[in-house]
Amino acid sequence: MTTGPRPPVLLCVANFPSGTGYAWDFIESLYAGVADRLASRGVRTVVAYPGIPEPPRPLEGSAATPIDRAFRLNGLVAVFRACALVRELGVSVLYLADRPAWHPAYAALRLAGLHRIVVHDHTSGARTRPTGLKRWAKRARSVVPGMLADRVLAVSDFVARRKTEVDLVPSARVERIWNSIVIGPDRVDERAGCSRPGLHEELGIASSRLIVLCACRASAPKGVDHLLRAFDVLWVDAPRTGRPVLAYAGDGPVLEALRALRERLAAREDIHLLGYRSDVGALIDAASVCVIPSVWEEAFGLAALEPMARGRAVIASRGGGLPEVVLDGETGLLVPPGDEMALAHALQTALTDPAVRDRWGRAGRERAVRLFGRRRQLDALVRVIGGYFE
Repeated sequence: MTTGPRPPVLLCVANFPSGTGYAWDFIESLYAGVADRLASRGVRTVVAYPGIPEPPRPLEGSAATPIDRAFRLNGLVAVFRACALVRELGVSVLYLADRPAWHPAYAALRLAGLHRIVVHDHTSGARTRPTGLKRWAKRARSVVPGMLADRVLAVSDFVARRKTEVDLVPSARVERIWNSIVIGPDRVDERAGCSRPGLHEELGIASSRLIVLCACRASAPKGVDHLLRAFDVLWVDAPRTGRPVLAYAGDGPVLEALRALRERLAAREDIHLLGYRSDVGALIDAASVCVIPSVWEEAFGLAALEPMARGRAVIASRGGGLPEVVLDGETGLLVPPGDEMALAHALQTALTDPAVRDRWGRAGRERAVRLFGRRRQLDALVRVIGGYFE
């Protein structure tokens, strides 16, 4: 019995086992969305995981097929296995997240039958521009045949500049595609002036009290300690009958240090460390202001986009890709990273004027819908990746 030719294959690579969560839920959801779009063109999408301890939830119901096969390039054995996987599946296009734009193993993968390599950079943090011999070496390697990705996607203009100015990737190979979220319908009761009461009941506070919310991983670069101290300054100066409440949702390596810091603050009774929460959307709905106090350069700022899409005013650090999401004075306020007095002042401005909060919330919602919807990002990804299957 004869069989027809195999369908073209897109191989997406997960850098962590299934169920890792956090940013990887988002990246895996992009893999799923691209798979669904390309399936109609006859393209099969496979997602390789270095372990599948549980079914990958972001792929559930999608056209993407998960496999338990690590795809690493750190050593000859790993490269040999990656090439074997490319040959076994008949991979045409490789889609990597947060991998180097240039790697000597890419040439070997092409010899194994790979046609195109796409690298999607979601990574945060600044880099130092190379000088002298290091700059010359980076320039030289970019012209070595086969070792540079065909397309480098950046989640923000900040990341795109870093790719061209630090990694010295030719600008013609770099494209900025903003990140996105799935945006629900606009509802009047989810706007900044009308918070929902669920969290108030959970915390045992009056529904009239204003809640400041921060939701992120408890790691030093996220700057949550600066927020706690800035809130304490605000709380001490606020009238006793009108003091706000701070709720922080997240866990991670500095959570115990945050708990210790809270106990040293005058506002400790009104600072609630909630730990990891899967209902962040409901927490946002209960908040009056959401804060992203990062002290490093965020690649994009999904933590800012989510409350904007739900009509909340946002205060964020002025760094990395955050200014591309939050417009200072229009959808919220931007403050210098780590400047606790500036953050306290911004919180006071937002909390004392409900009309300002409402205006920022409405403008943020409109900006999120116009620029950062999931369909827009998937359209751009499929235009790039799908173009290699034509």
